[in-house]
Amino acid sequence: MRYAEALKLQTRYFYASKIEYYMTRIKTLQLTIALAVLSAIGPILAAEYLAYQQGLRIETEHVLRYVNDVIHRSDRTTYQINESKGQIQAEFPGQACSEQMIARMSTIALEKEFVEVIGHMNGNLMDCSSLGWHSPPIDLGPPDQTTRVGNSLRADLHFPLAPNVPMVSLDQDGFVAIANRSLSIDLSDEEVGVRFATFTPTTGEIRSSNGTIDPEWLTRLGQEKQISFITDSFIVGVGRSEDILLTAAVAAVPLSTLHERVNEFTWLMVPIGLFSGLILAALVAFLARQHLSIGTEIKLALRRKEFYAVYQPIVRLHDKKIIGAEALLRWKRQDGTTTMPDVFIPEAEKLGLITKITHQLIELIEKDVRRHFNDYPNFKIAINISAADLESEQTRPLIKKLAEKINGECTVEITERVLLDAKHSADRIEVLRKDKISVALDDFGTGYSSLSYLQTLQFDYLKIDKIFVDAINTQAATNHVVLHIIEMAKTLGLAIQAEGVETEEQARFLAERNVEYAQGWLFGKPVQASDFSVVFVGAIANYKE
Repeated sequence: MRYAEALKLQTRYFYASKIEYYMTRIKTLQLTIALAVLSAIGPILAAEYLAYQQGLRIETEHVLRYVNDVIHRSDRTTYQINESKGQIQAEFPGQACSEQMIARMSTIALEKEFVEVIGHMNGNLMDCSSLGWHSPPIDLGPPDQTTRVGNSLRADLHFPLAPNVPMVSLDQDGFVAIANRSLSIDLSDEEVGVRFATFTPTTGEIRSSNGTIDPEWLTRLGQEKQISFITDSFIVGVGRSEDILLTAAVAAVPLSTLHERVNEFTWLMVPIGLFSGLILAALVAFLARQHLSIGTEIKLALRRKEFYAVYQPIVRLHDKKIIGAEALLRWKRQDGTTTMPDVFIPEAEKLGLITKITHQLIELIEKDVRRHFNDYPNFKIAINISAADLESEQTRPLIKKLAEKINGECTVEITERVLLDAKHSADRIEVLRKDKISVALDDFGTGYSSLSYLQTLQFDYLKIDKIFVDAINTQAATNHVVLHIIEMAKTLGLAIQAEGVETEEQARFLAERNVEYAQGWLFGKPVQASDFSVVFVGAIANYKE
């Protein structure tokens, strides 16, 4: 009896243990499935949320940059109107129209980026202007208001010579300056459907716009300096000028831009998550690393206009006079740190972004040439281009356009490391030279088949690399290479430019061997265009005092 009961108890214990075992297995399996589902879905949901937040942050910064750009352009228009009017008032006080006055008004109007016309007023009639004499005089109509300092403002002027172009004018003491009201919102962008407007913050009156603007957007600004918000269709930014009391701006980027950014990221994640939580987690980590990669940062930097140009002087060695400058690219990140080209240029070339960077550099140089360098006669501007730039059907016309705007010589510098197909490269170089663009072989001696390149391709300049300049008058194995380079260049009739010159001894050595040009820290470090004439005052050849 005791044995039978013990057997029953043992049997019950056995099945109870089995049941508990399987129940534990089922719970474990359920938990595993739940974790697997959570692993698959959780990261996707989290990634979608993060993608939305990051996309929202980027697009909000984007729209507020638009606002600031519009305000800046509007303020610049107002400043230039006042400057133009003030210059004529100061130079011709109380005078009526004369040939000298009209010529001066034409010159000032051409110098200003936003001012279209400067004229002389007799009441509401403009009897002459930067466009010439007007017979009969042009009636600008009564002003909309008169400011506290006596300026007569026409905020919605329809100039008879351009009736379909909205204008704004400001006149005082017989002189008027007129600007195109739409220039402040004339911003180019790759995105479709972006809206811009300027308005008067005290009244909410829209002064200029490129599309429909909801008046309710303007009222949200209140007393704030700058705000951003989301509507059913747009990410909207509104801000006011710190300098001009009656100027404010609004910009709106379609919400579809944000949705597209989020959808791209989310739909990339969903299929992967269906296979395995583990694989998805690994891919999420990979994508996160990709998201923070330098390639993505370069794309954002291009969009945010974080790149800027600096210029290192190029000197004639025989008199140490500056005859030009090499344009160099720098990257100032949003945290204030500066990244040098040797870090981001190789990555940009690998990722196929180098031509976009070159295009942005050319745009920067064009502005600097117009504002700063065209005051120097026969001034040379040099720019480095890559193999992709040499091949690009978009880049070469931009270089030609830049060359046409330079009041001197435009030189492109090509490293021999990118010239792997000499015959093909020769055709490209010939096109550049036909467009009156000089071509320099950069970093000579550090690449491949240097001598064969010199014999095959038509260069104007040969640049001696810094590693050979550093070896001058030293015990380095390359200390005699520079002499051979100079001899080869002279034999082939190429002008020579040494880079990386840092000591007077190096400069003297090169000058004694008839090397024409040089650059390096001995002559000056790279500076921004606005500082160039200040830093190198008196050293620029033929500088107009």
